[in-house]
Amino acid sequence: MRAGELALAIEIPQGFARDLARGHQVQIGAWVDGAMPVRAETVRGYVLGMHQGWLQDQATHRLGQDAAAGPATIATRFRYNPDVRSLPAMVPAVIPMLLLMIPAMLTALSVVREKELGSIINLYVTPVTRSEFLLGKQLPYVVLAMLNFALMTLLAVTVFGVPVKGSLLALTAGALLFVIFSTGFGLFASTFTRSQIAAMFVAMIGTIIPAVQFAGMLNPVSSLEGVGYLIGQVYPATYFLTISRGVFNKGLDFVGLEPAFWPLVLAVPVILGLSILLLKKQET
Repeated sequence: MRAGELALAIEIPQGFARDLARGHQVQIGAWVDGAMPVRAETVRGYVLGMHQGWLQDQATHRLGQDAAAGPATIATRFRYNPDVRSLPAMVPAVIPMLLLMIPAMLTALSVVREKELGSIINLYVTPVTRSEFLLGKQLPYVVLAMLNFALMTLLAVTVFGVPVKGSLLALTAGALLFVIFSTGFGLFASTFTRSQIAAMFVAMIGTIIPAVQFAGMLNPVSSLEGVGYLIGQVYPATYFLTISRGVFNKGLDFVGLEPAFWPLVLAVPVILGLSILLLKKQET
């Protein structure tokens, strides 16, 4: 073992079988090489498994009892995704992330591009209000995002084999509210940035990081603490993830998903209102 040739050495004391047959307490030494902790834990697990198997064999042959069969057995069953396949778990979570990041970046670039080219002067010299300007910029990207949603849903069902078990209408309604928020976040990012690079950076950081880290994509929001938990409770991606997973995997409809719709409904006027308030009608 010191030379690294052995991972396990078993020491059986003299008179082991005799003491065991007489019912005396006996001990066996198992020496494990701990130079590699992962391998050592694996070896330890094998040793414990051998010991447990030997105890069951002794109980069967000497006592006539099956130690493995008890009055009750516990079996783990998964209510949703019982085969534990990766695609039904991943696809419903990827759709909200793409519907959040890409529309936000495109909408932010559409406004900032006018600042760089100077065509934003049309907003300053015409009677168009800030809300009309922003909503006019947002509408085409909402339509484009909904087209992307339809294509991604079609790919999820046909290519990846993840069926829509719940209400498709509820999923579409949630997606519409969510893309209005995501494009509104792009408008929000464009109100205080002056270059396309800055707008793209703000839109990317403000969407992908909260969606992946705090919205429940990787870890449940209930397992978070402190600021991370607060962000997860406030950020709309959390609730559209719930809608997407609920429709694809759990077969839910409007009734079962009603608590997840209200935060999306409230997020839309909040993000649009902030964008309108921060957009300057006159350049300073």
